[in-house]
Amino acid sequence: MKRRDVSKKLVLKWLVLLVMAISVATAGVTWGVEWPKDVAVISPAPGASVHMVQVGLGKVVEKYTPIESWIVQPLGGPKLWLPLMKQGKCHFANHNAADILNAFLGRGLYAKLGPQAVRTVGAGHDYMFMFWTTPDKGIRSVADLKGKVVYYKFKANPMFDEMAKNQLGSAGLTVNDLKAGLSFPNIKEGARDLIEGRVDAILYPVVPGAVMQINEAKGECLFVKLTREQAQYVVKRMEGYFIQDIAAGDSRFRNKSPVPNAVCYQNAMFTRADMDPDIVYGVVKAIFDHTDEFADTHPAAKYWSLKHRPVSLAVPYHEGSIRYFKEKGLWTEEAQAYQDKLLKRQQEIVKK
Repeated sequence: MKRRDVSKKLVLKWLVLLVMAISVATAGVTWGVEWPKDVAVISPAPGASVHMVQVGLGKVVEKYTPIESWIVQPLGGPKLWLPLMKQGKCHFANHNAADILNAFLGRGLYAKLGPQAVRTVGAGHDYMFMFWTTPDKGIRSVADLKGKVVYYKFKANPMFDEMAKNQLGSAGLTVNDLKAGLSFPNIKEGARDLIEGRVDAILYPVVPGAVMQINEAKGECLFVKLTREQAQYVVKRMEGYFIQDIAAGDSRFRNKSPVPNAVCYQNAMFTRADMDPDIVYGVVKAIFDHTDEFADTHPAAKYWSLKHRPVSLAVPYHEGSIRYFKEKGLWTEEAQAYQDKLLKRQQEIVKK
C-alpha cells in the first residue's frame, strides 16, 4: 500500500474519533437548529438579585451553547416583557413564578393581556416578599402601616400592587389607609429613601445588598412580621406563594432577626411557548449541568441547581426543559399531571 493511502486512512480515522468525542461531549444537544447569536434576557431592575443571577447564568450559556452574547437588560416587569416576548424581541426573562401563573391564566391584573403563551425554563432561588422598615419608624406589624408613607408600586410589575393589597388586607387595611402609596424606580433608591426618612416602609423582594446597606445605616432592616393567620390569608389569595419561617442571619436575606411566617415565592426563568425545544434544552443543560461555574456570582446563584427545586409547580414547563429534567429523573408523574391540568385550564379559558 502506498504511503499516501496510509496517511489518508490515518487522517480519516482521527477525524472519526474526533467527531465521536465531540458527540459524547455534547450528548443530547442539537446544534443543527438555527441558534440566535445574541439573546435578550430581561430583568426587573439593575442591582436586583435576579439581575445579578441572570448575568451569572450567562457565563455558562455563552460557554456551552452557540449563543455568543447573553444580554441582560434591566427593563422592568412582565407587563413590559410579555408583549416583547410574544413579538420575538425578548428570548428569556426571570420573574416570580407565582405571578407569571396569573399571566399564564390571564387573570387579576393581567386580565387585559389575556392568557399568555409562556413556559417555564427552570426555577431557582426563593425570595422573601415583605414590607421593609427600620427600628425608628415604630412599625412592628402590618396594622402599624396605617397612616405611613410606603413605596409599593413598581414599573410594569403587578405583583407589587397585589402583594400590598393582600398583606394590608390581612390586617383589615387597604392601600387607602396609607398616608401615601408611591412608585419607585429601583431598590437602590428605595433603600436610600428609607434610610434618609423620605418613606416609612418599602415593599420589595429581599435583596441582600440593600438589606446590608440598611443594617449598617440604621442598625437593622426590619421586616414587618405577619401572624400565621395573616400569612395564610395572603397565600390563600395568591396561588403559588408559600410560607417560610426564616431564621436570623439567613445568608439569602441578611436579616438580623428571625422572620416567622414570611411570604415567599420561587424565582424562575421563562420563555415563549414556541421557542425551539433544542435551544431551550441547550440553555437548561448549560445552566444546571454547570452550577458550580457561576455559583459564586451572587448568594442566590447557587440555588439554580439540581439540588434545589428546579421543577416548580406553577407555570407549565417548556418541552425542551421537560426533556432535560426527564433525563435527570426529576420530572415526576405529579409534575406531568400538574402540567396537563394547567394546559387544559388555559385552553378552557381561551375558548370562553
